[in-house]
Amino acid sequence: MTQETALVTGACGFVGSHMTAHLAAKGYRVVATDHPGADRRRLAAGIEFIPADITRPESLEALGRAEIHKIFHVAAVFDYLASQETLERVNCQGTRHLLEFLSNRRSSIRHVVVWSSGSVYGRNFKRAAVTEKDATDPINPYERSKLLQETIALDFQKTTGLPVTVIRPSAIYGPQSRYGMAVPVFLIRKGLLRFVPGDGRPIGSFAHVDDVVGAAEFLSARPEAAGEIYNVSDDSSMMIEDALCLAADLMGVRFFRAHIPLPPLLWAAWIDETVSRMLRRRPLLERDLIEYMRRNFWMDNSKLKSLGYAFKYPTLRSGLPGTIEWYRRAGWI
Repeated sequence: MTQETALVTGACGFVGSHMTAHLAAKGYRVVATDHPGADRRRLAAGIEFIPADITRPESLEALGRAEIHKIFHVAAVFDYLASQETLERVNCQGTRHLLEFLSNRRSSIRHVVVWSSGSVYGRNFKRAAVTEKDATDPINPYERSKLLQETIALDFQKTTGLPVTVIRPSAIYGPQSRYGMAVPVFLIRKGLLRFVPGDGRPIGSFAHVDDVVGAAEFLSARPEAAGEIYNVSDDSSMMIEDALCLAADLMGVRFFRAHIPLPPLLWAAWIDETVSRMLRRRPLLERDLIEYMRRNFWMDNSKLKSLGYAFKYPTLRSGLPGTIEWYRRAGWI
């Protein structure tokens, strides 16, 4: 069989670099792309890199040098402090530009996998795991941008026949992660988070980065996945309090099951964000990240598993120890 060529956007980031490594290990010829100023040190040796900016359609023409069979569209702004304009320009219009470019070359394209986020369920997270059939109700600008991105991607599937699959990962963790779920881990290690925010009772499920990229590649090989949305989430149904205690135990840090009311914490985060903006630095606390401590983030993965996908790390307890060990070896904690 002829070697397949896979294009990975956002290839220099946390998830994108794992995606390129996974595909290379699977025998694909990998073409990596990211904006011209991206730090390429995470990319494995031997992977072809073509700089392109998805917000500038003309720059995508450089990607036409290769006959591409599969596309893994990871590129996005994942930053709760980013402006709505920035989020829409990159996450939404950038996706539109990429799909327009691909639709003009669809004769060679076998599958496109587009990254959304489980956070699009927003206010509709409940005391049971949400399925792909549940309504979406995003809360913050990032979540709204990812839902609009989904709509754009699936509209292209309907109007052009481009085979597009959308994935909704839950809270992603793993080696090299610095943001999102990694933030409370670092705060615990620094001694800045020693108590449980809120009542600690919201339930979450998680996704190791190896499973996110593994599921994406798995779905790209299944024609029946085109036009569909899949939750990518492990089997965990763990209370936030237990997840924080697990991280603290793995790092050997003392952590108390006493609870901090969320309103004072949100007030402190607002002050930190305001001061950090003036000082042009990253705040330690972000209100939108703290807000995730007050609502469930529990997702059903049965649709993905019904196709035969088997999770490498089915629970947070199976995947977090290796991540913490990686942080330790890298000197991050």
